[in-house]
Amino acid sequence: MNAILLMLKEACPEKTVITFDFDGALRVHLDVRATQDIWKIEGLLPTLGGGIFRDIKRGSTPHHPFFHRVSAVVDR
Repeated sequence: MNAILLMLKEACPEKTVITFDFDGALRVHLDVRATQDIWKIEGLLPTLGGGIFRDIKRGSTPHHPFFHRVSAVVDR
């Protein structure tokens, strides 16, 4: 998981908050403030790690109303 985290930190905008959770599938959540960062992340995720990110979705960020979230399932 550290390799995935490092890959995401290098590719995403500097202030992106990256978290993981597991509910039968490993998911990554990328929280950003700017809308243009969402577009950048949505374009980058499918190209990273040989296509390990799928089911990319936008959503709200719990307890952070001024952030935007992009989530994806991590296939590994």
